[in-house]
Amino acid sequence: MTLSARELLQLHEEAVEPDAPSFKLSYLLFFVRLEDFGADIEEALARMDPGDRARLLSRLRGCDRRRSLAGLSQRQRVVEALLESNQFRFPVPQHGVPQPPALMEWLFARWNSCDRQLLEAQGPSGRLLNVNVALALRERPEAWTHLVEWSRELTAEQLEDVEVWMVWRQSPDALAGLTGTSPSLRRWAVETLLLPLSDLLAHLGEDGLLRRLERVVRMESVACTVPCGLVKHPRAFRYAREVLCEWGEARRRVLYRLLCDFDVASSVRMELLDALWVRDRAVAVRWALAAERYPDNSLLVERILRYASANPLPADRPLFLAVLRGPHEERCEFALKGLLALGESGAGWCDKLLTLTHDSSPRVRLQAFAGLVQQGRREWLEPLRRLAHEEPDPWTRAEALGWLGTLDAEESRPLFLAVLADARARGAGEFPSLVFFPHVSPEVEEAIRALSRRGTEEDLFALLNASLSGCCSMGLDQQLEGHLTRYEGPPAKDVPEAV
Repeated sequence: MTLSARELLQLHEEAVEPDAPSFKLSYLLFFVRLEDFGADIEEALARMDPGDRARLLSRLRGCDRRRSLAGLSQRQRVVEALLESNQFRFPVPQHGVPQPPALMEWLFARWNSCDRQLLEAQGPSGRLLNVNVALALRERPEAWTHLVEWSRELTAEQLEDVEVWMVWRQSPDALAGLTGTSPSLRRWAVETLLLPLSDLLAHLGEDGLLRRLERVVRMESVACTVPCGLVKHPRAFRYAREVLCEWGEARRRVLYRLLCDFDVASSVRMELLDALWVRDRAVAVRWALAAERYPDNSLLVERILRYASANPLPADRPLFLAVLRGPHEERCEFALKGLLALGESGAGWCDKLLTLTHDSSPRVRLQAFAGLVQQGRREWLEPLRRLAHEEPDPWTRAEALGWLGTLDAEESRPLFLAVLADARARGAGEFPSLVFFPHVSPEVEEAIRALSRRGTEEDLFALLNASLSGCCSMGLDQQLEGHLTRYEGPPAKDVPEAV
């Protein structure tokens, strides 16, 4: 959205009226593009608190920097996409918009000449705000000079301060550049493993870095084992995980050995395995297949099974089959889910599914019913419908509805409509909505997907009626948006298809 200076200031002035919406200028400028920068805006900015001006400057510049960053992790990309597509749901915008260069120049000049000194006089909180501004604009010589001066003055106690730590976590490149100006900062950065791998190798050497990585992991294991928080968790552990998975030599000589070491706390091994999954899924699956025979690896193997069954690949099939043949019934659910998604078939497969229809776990029985229907045994649809309707656990009901939407959408349509009607009667799902992330119960989400997948006018009318009746669901909004685009115009950019 782009507004003129007059329109923007009008919204800002209305914010100070009693009972008016709170649209402060510092808030508006973060997500409304200013058409031009002139004397009126300059005067309004000058009346703002120095801290508000500094926060606005650092956030706007930080937003520009984030747009240019490449190589985000999968989790970061998912979160970024979610926030980008649903900004209207967040009272605090997650992404800014580009502003006129003159605005940024004015804010920086004001900070450098005046606000910086005022904030410095406020003590640690104001000083940290200055650091955030300097980090956001570190390409400018004045900001870099401020960073260098600040880093030289840090004491050992301040280096361990949580807020200072957060500064470095957000800007490892700035930390690497500053280590040459402060010996104490360099020692601390190496000790905590915050520097890039090449810098760590240059400081510690290959063997020294390997020893440091193992020591940090074992320190974390002790901290997780000793009760009452008597041993402090090393902050370097989260970075040790990353280095262990990123650096091939560390994987071969340290990581795999620690994963198999039962003296290391299982929670620590779990975190190492999570990091390996993100970095190299195939290796994590092979490790789980080899580790499956040892009881002490039970929680770790189940974790990999959960991950793999959510998005199975053909290479995961040996792990699923091994689990299904094993004695651990609690893992069968995930193995079945993965094999069904991969299209497992055959006479022996049907026999195994028939056996599992009598399992004590409703989630295992659910997978067995769905697998038999997949194989053409439609008499098993009725017990699947009963699970979707009668099972106490909402997640099990939701999964049963999901299978019915895939295997029997036409005949099960009355059940989907009944789920939506029940949700409207309750006024909310079993899961309370959060202010930032509106959410309905999982079976309602599955009913929405099933009706959207059918896509008839009657189905879309039911979905629209659910939305108008207060069904607050991101998934429902996206499905309706996709259908509306197909009905009324050419596909819009980034509009999700209804599935």
